[in-house]
Amino acid sequence: MVPLSHLTLFIRQEMKQILITGSFGFVGSRLAAHFLSSGVKVRLLDLPDHPGKDDILGWLRGFGKPQLIEADICDEEQIRSAVAGCDEVIHSAGLLNSTAPWAHFHRVNVLGTQTLCRACTNQGVPHLTLLSTSDVFGIPGSGKILSEDSPYRPWSEPYADTKIEAARFAKSLRGQGGLKISIVYPGWVYGPGDRQFFPAVMDMVSSGIVFTWHRDEPMEIYFVHIDDLIAGIDTIIRTPSAHNRDYLLLDPATGITPMDLFGIIAKHQGHAIKQVHLPYSLMMFVAKTTQTLARYRLLPSPLLSTTDVKAFGNRFRFSTQRAAEELNWSTKVSSLEGIRQALEWQTSNQPVTKL
Repeated sequence: MVPLSHLTLFIRQEMKQILITGSFGFVGSRLAAHFLSSGVKVRLLDLPDHPGKDDILGWLRGFGKPQLIEADICDEEQIRSAVAGCDEVIHSAGLLNSTAPWAHFHRVNVLGTQTLCRACTNQGVPHLTLLSTSDVFGIPGSGKILSEDSPYRPWSEPYADTKIEAARFAKSLRGQGGLKISIVYPGWVYGPGDRQFFPAVMDMVSSGIVFTWHRDEPMEIYFVHIDDLIAGIDTIIRTPSAHNRDYLLLDPATGITPMDLFGIIAKHQGHAIKQVHLPYSLMMFVAKTTQTLARYRLLPSPLLSTTDVKAFGNRFRFSTQRAAEELNWSTKVSSLEGIRQALEWQTSNQPVTKL
């Protein structure tokens, strides 16, 4: 029998070319930097008009020489060309914008995934890693612990529900041909480089008033630090027995509630905050109303999304036992340390206001 350490080395030497979709996003760009640093040839795939392209591409060139492919994820001809010759494809592209029409979510998250899977099958790509979300398991009943064996449950939200459809399609391809597909379900991804989650929370905290709307007792936030997520994905790719398997990658016991997070941020910003607890039903009404106004451009953006109301108003519990047993994976970055890193990065990377 070949020792595991030798097998890992063999796989590392043989993995020569990776394509990462959504490569100018938070997770995609960090994955690209990781594999470039490991000496793997990396192809970046994203839209040509991505607003952060120049800055992120310049940053990634500090780690190696990535190949840039600018294409629509639903363009079958371009995607077939993009995946040709790849040993691995990581699909991190996805639409999260809460004001986009449902059809747009479906096109990007479902049809895009289908196009990529077909291209990988056509071009003989051996393995695809699909980045999904822990949201696909829905809002659990009281005391329910969610695992990879839990059924998918819709949220009546475009992001979560289209991610469910995409994951179901990917699973339907297992056992058909040579393509193997692993699915990763992260929690709230955070850390240095995040330009969505932490900036939004910091903006709310800076106002001095923070809102909570949990139904009963405060919930924990199920973070996964970007470094821990990348370590898990890397291990999945390099472990043949993990191919065609699903993994929840998150910290199941952060101990951090929304008010804990708000307090840490307020201390970092150097001011006090006041908590206002509102009924869940009221916050849902506010979210639906402002989303509708934003969709018709009567507001620049919604005050919050209905997905946010559900995510921060219900209690979730997860098990990461499979990742621990099959991948020897666990979180290495504590919540407090990860939050400190994220805050320091945000402080050092504030956008410059042009006069």
